[in-house]
Amino acid sequence: MVELVRAGYQLGPPPYGYRALRIRVTDPTGRSQLRAVLVPDWHTAAVVRQIFTWRADHGLGFAVIAGRLNADARQYPPPVQTGRWTAKTVRRVITNPKYVGRQVWARTVAGRPAPVEQWVTSGPNAHEPLVDPRTFQRAQPRNDESPHDVTDPADHAPPSAA
Repeated sequence: MVELVRAGYQLGPPPYGYRALRIRVTDPTGRSQLRAVLVPDWHTAAVVRQIFTWRADHGLGFAVIAGRLNADARQYPPPVQTGRWTAKTVRRVITNPKYVGRQVWARTVAGRPAPVEQWVTSGPNAHEPLVDPRTFQRAQPRNDESPHDVTDPADHAPPSAA
């Protein structure tokens, strides 16, 4: 798995803003195998860019961004799993290094965040980045923002029937 990530292939479902494109590759033994690479999904990639703009350029908090996204589900379709944007979902987008074009694996161990130095990463531009590294850095949570400080009433509300 480590070799696949370092080679830039996607393991598991693609993050919001991307889709997985299956490609056929030949391994060193000459066997042909299917692998997945990330390619931008034109509609949801625009949402990811907007999230980073609101965060990096306007300094908006995760809950405020989630509220803006939920106000127009047609323009900002929510992730399928939750059916709506939450502060926690926005934070996950903001902190995911895949958006700068790197493959990353093992960011968590047993459901807990792993230290950055233990992550398995590819080189830069393993796939098309959705945000530049400077914007990504500016959008990151500040030291005074607790990882537990992302709850809002929408986090516990049932999905809308719309």
